[in-house]
Amino acid sequence: MAASVVGQRVCGPWKVCLPGFIQVRWSRYNPFYLEPEVHKEVYQKNPEHLSEKEKTEQELKLVRPIKATPSSITSSLFYDPTISKFTSMMMKGGDKILARSLMNQTLEAIKRKQLEKYHKADEKEKESIECNPYTIFHQALKNCEPAIGLVNIQRGGRTYQVSPPPYKREDQLIQNL
Repeated sequence: MAASVVGQRVCGPWKVCLPGFIQVRWSRYNPFYLEPEVHKEVYQKNPEHLSEKEKTEQELKLVRPIKATPSSITSSLFYDPTISKFTSMMMKGGDKILARSLMNQTLEAIKRKQLEKYHKADEKEKESIECNPYTIFHQALKNCEPAIGLVNIQRGGRTYQVSPPPYKREDQLIQNL
């Protein structure tokens, strides 16, 4: 099916290829746009200490357009990708504001409980009490990981779920029991 359109060429029954344009699926930005830089350290460097590559990148940022930063990315000191992922998994019906507020309330409750324990404890016990809710959350996630996984194995047209041999970390877990 070879058809020609004035100034365009047909690349198949559904697509019209425009010369000079690159088709990118679901992108609102042209490949000419630069990726945003969210790390503050990049902008705090002294221009005299920059390498040639970094200098050319800074010059490009002055001339070329930059993509908008996604709302999920932040340059905050308190940003944690694991908590962000957990918050996204908590979402129900796309209500991310509710999921974030629930997560913040949970971290605040953890912090309050740990501070209560800390203030009630003796001086020797205070050293062992962890008050950082992020550390406690990461430890809780690590404790929830499955110790043994299942793998699908097909034998004779039937599929069985079998536990694979344990890895080194799982061996140590079993020895400590």
